[in-house]
Amino acid sequence: MQGVAPGQGKLKKKVVFINVGGGPTVRAGELGFTEGGLVHAVSALANLAADYDVRILCPNLPESSRKQTIKHREIEIICMESSRWLRWMRAGELSLSEAFWRTVLHWPTVLADYRGICRYVKAEKPDVLIGNGMLAASLLRFVGEAPLKVGIIHHLYHTTKLGGQDGRMAWLVGTLERAALRLVKLDRIGVVNPLVKDILVRRGFREDRIVVVGNGVNTDDYLFSERKVPNSLIYIGSLRKLKGVDLLIEVVSILKNTIPGVTLHIVGDGPKREEVKRRIAALGISDSVVLHDYVSERQKVELLSNCAVYVSNSRFEGFGIPLVEAMATGTVPVVSNIGGHQFVLQGQDAGYLVDSVEEMAVKVADLLTHEARRSELARNGRKLVEEKWTWVKVSEKYRELIGVV
Repeated sequence: MQGVAPGQGKLKKKVVFINVGGGPTVRAGELGFTEGGLVHAVSALANLAADYDVRILCPNLPESSRKQTIKHREIEIICMESSRWLRWMRAGELSLSEAFWRTVLHWPTVLADYRGICRYVKAEKPDVLIGNGMLAASLLRFVGEAPLKVGIIHHLYHTTKLGGQDGRMAWLVGTLERAALRLVKLDRIGVVNPLVKDILVRRGFREDRIVVVGNGVNTDDYLFSERKVPNSLIYIGSLRKLKGVDLLIEVVSILKNTIPGVTLHIVGDGPKREEVKRRIAALGISDSVVLHDYVSERQKVELLSNCAVYVSNSRFEGFGIPLVEAMATGTVPVVSNIGGHQFVLQGQDAGYLVDSVEEMAVKVADLLTHEARRSELARNGRKLVEEKWTWVKVSEKYRELIGVV
């Protein structure tokens, strides 16, 4: 039965959003997120709760295998009960490019869990069915029926240019992506950047059915902070090979010689966590790097508000939500010169795009030793976020995307 809008006599359209990338965490009663796809889902749709009955289906919490429902900003996050087949790898750690065999062995679990999703969709009969990510979007044709089926595609690995073993793995993942695109049977597609839209159009998808929804931040929650802890850096994201977190450790090792008390906060988890720990110990900089694991939204905002510079050496991003969150709080980005970061910065004087570890160290040192320049870029970044990257704007794009039913 569809929900009724508070104080109104009309039925609200029901939206079921399937996110297989990872679930939320709840610690001490506070909600946190394990990956950007779920942040996108929750934040983009929360502003539509007055008009739509929104349910987000995602994997079970990392700490539990039981089905749980979490109410957040008038939407329901439903963590589906996990299959009993394999539980030794979190869904958020799935990566064909970085944990190939573990991911392949885990896929029976993912597909088995889809049985529960299919049963849920059949029982709920949603007006709009949304698949978040390439896997969920391609499997929508098998999940159930709905008047409108929508896929959200954040990135396409076969568009990235990598060398060596990484390049060969990207080619393999790209081959699987191209096969998945042939399976896609969708009424609409949402993408987070125009590059993905251009690729889809070249592959035969109708341009008028693709909407660039983008990503954003809630500027009421991520307040601008002028005062920062001196010589403080932060990275937020998964600990994966393509994220280049090991190179951020190198940056700290370089800076430690010239910037007294420099500290890097690493927020997140992933397959490379133990390797990152070993690298920190090998370089003798344990007193300069703080590993935080996943944190609640409140803790994340507090960390960003205190840190002066946001760093990322990622070699591939569809967008980069933490980059926008950083700019909202006045934390200046110094990030790798890749398409996703270029799109977020929009060519504005709000941070630095760099091409090497050495260049990153130079730019970070410049910001930490020239407060006037750092403050100027911080204000520019906040202005850019307010003009371009808010969840309110993303929500309006979602109205365009799903408002045809």
